[in-house]
Amino acid sequence: MKYLITGATGFIGPYLLERLISQGHTCRCLVRPDSEIKITKHPAIEIVTGDITQLETLAGIGAGMDYLLHLATLGHMNNFTFTEEMFETINVAGTRNIMEEALKSGIKKIVHCSSMAAMGICSDLPATEESTCNPHHAYGRSKRKAEKTVQTMVADQKLPAAIVRFSMVYGPGDPRDILKLTRMAKRGTFPQIGSRPKLTPLIHVEDAVSGLLLAADHGRAGEIYLLTNKKSEPFDKIRKIIQEALGTRRPTIHIPEFLALALATLIEKSCSLIGKTPPVARRNIESTLADRVFSIEKAQKELGFAPEIDPADGLRETVLWYKEKRWI
Repeated sequence: MKYLITGATGFIGPYLLERLISQGHTCRCLVRPDSEIKITKHPAIEIVTGDITQLETLAGIGAGMDYLLHLATLGHMNNFTFTEEMFETINVAGTRNIMEEALKSGIKKIVHCSSMAAMGICSDLPATEESTCNPHHAYGRSKRKAEKTVQTMVADQKLPAAIVRFSMVYGPGDPRDILKLTRMAKRGTFPQIGSRPKLTPLIHVEDAVSGLLLAADHGRAGEIYLLTNKKSEPFDKIRKIIQEALGTRRPTIHIPEFLALALATLIEKSCSLIGKTPPVARRNIESTLADRVFSIEKAQKELGFAPEIDPADGLRETVLWYKEKRWI
C-alpha cells in the first residue's frame, strides 16, 4: 500500500515510517521547506516539500496514494510562544487544506490524529468518545476544532476519515513531557503535589503506531477512537519509576495543592512581565491534579486495539535512552 504522511519529522513519525517500511509499504512524506529534521533515506520513502498551511504547495500530493495519515500539528500546551491564531492556522486550517487535497486525489482512507487535549478535563470517569469536550487551553481548542472540521467534511463531502485521540505518547526520542519530567527528577525538582492519585493516561509510541494503523484499516468514517493504555497511572508512580531509572536518591519535595497552584500563577505572571516562557503554568498544574481516565472499549471492539507495553518498562526504557544519548 502507499501512504501519504504529514508530520513524519515529528516524534511519532519515524516509528510509523519504520513500521510501514518493515511491512513492505511505501511512504510519501510531506516536509516543510524549512524543516531542520531529516528523514532517513530509504527506497520506500519519497520526500515531498510542502506546507499544510499553503494550499498551493499541496496540489497533486495525494495522487496515487491509498492512505493519508495526518499527524502534522503545532505545539503542545506547555509551549507559551504560540498564539491562538497560530494554532488555528496550522491545526485547523492546515487540516482542512490537506483533507481537501485528499478528496481531490481520491485517497481511499484517512486517519486524522488528534489528542485527548481536545477533551480537556472530563467529569466522566472513565471518559469515552461520547463525553462532553471542554478543552483546557488553546492547543486543545484547536485540536477539537480540527476534529469538527474533519467530521463536517465526512458528513458533507463523504471524506473517508476516522479520527484517533492519543493520550500522552512517550518512548525513546520523546522530546516533550517525559524528557521534561526526567530532567526535573535528575535536578531533584520533580515534586509530589498533594496526596491524590492524579491518574495520568499515557501510551508508548509503539502502541500508538499500532492503534493508528488499526484505525487506518478498520476505523469508520467520522468516528473518534481513544488510544491510550487500559488504565491511567498515578502521577507519583510515574515520578518514582523515572527516579528509579535514573538511580537518583534525592529526597522528594512535597508541595500542597493550593501552594503549587499559587506558585504556578505567580511564576506565570512574573514571566509574562519580562517576556519569558514560564517553566510551569497554573493550567498545567490543574491538568496534573485532575484524574484523567479514559475508556478504550470502542477502539478494542472496532479496531482490535490492544496496547502491550507496560508503562514501568516503557518509562525505564525511555529514561535509559535519554542517558545513552546524553539528553540528560
